Amino acid sequence: MQLVLSEARKQRSFRETWVGYLLATLLLFVLIYTGLGELKYVAEFGAYEQCWFTIQQDIRSYVGTFTAFLLVIGLSRLMCYETEQRTAGLVGTAAHGPALTWRAKIGFSLIYCIVVVAVLGIVTLGSRGAIIGFQGAVAPVSNCVYFESVPLSNLAYCIVQYDFLLLGALYFTGFILIVATLTKHTSFTVFLCGGIYLASLCYQFVIEYRLKGLASQICKAIFQFSFCGFMQLESYRWFGWTGQWENVWKPIVIVLLATVLEFAVLWLLWRCKAKT
Repeated sequence: MQLVLSEARKQRSFRETWVGYLLATLLLFVLIYTGLGELKYVAEFGAYEQCWFTIQQDIRSYVGTFTAFLLVIGLSRLMCYETEQRTAGLVGTAAHGPALTWRAKIGFSLIYCIVVVAVLGIVTLGSRGAIIGFQGAVAPVSNCVYFESVPLSNLAYCIVQYDFLLLGALYFTGFILIVATLTKHTSFTVFLCGGIYLASLCYQFVIEYRLKGLASQICKAIFQFSFCGFMQLESYRWFGWTGQWENVWKPIVIVLLATVLEFAVLWLLWRCKAKT
């Protein structure tokens, strides 16, 4: 645990990361505040089902992208720190130094990822639910974006959506750490990981419905299996089981296996790096 805290102290010393946190916080509160007026207006007419339908789409609208942004600015330097500070040689001189350092970095990454999703979920869901007094929170889901029917209450389904987001965030975390380990440069890691996520968003919102034929099928398949697809919650209704809640465990298994594979590859890369 002490090594994990040591990684946290390193993170705290990155001034550019704190600037990113500040910008993200300000923009998040602006987006939440601008959406509260419309939500309150709809709630005045007692249309709580429509309110919860709107809240369901928060992750797709901006929370997924905010999560990706915080992961990129918070984790890109984690695997590059020793190389950029020229202290990598010191890690190898300690008994089991590389293995202990890897565990500490992975432990910090997992905690960081969970905290990011939890904070965004509590702030977003809490503020938007409070504005309507959580009316209709325990009512069954009557309208859903991703599935034909969901056997959950409105509040429970929103919480489950953040669990889905967490799985996608862990998937993205593994990718960021792999890129950082390979490049050994923070700036390039930020540029590459952020650029890939933005390109995926561009496909989802702009390009997807303009493609036809083989190109459409290839791009759709790539997006289905990408971390962006899972973080935007789109992948949980695809894979040929569109909208069937009873089959949601299948994409969950896929993203879990992909994440485990990523961290296995990361461990192999870290071992190779420690030997050089």
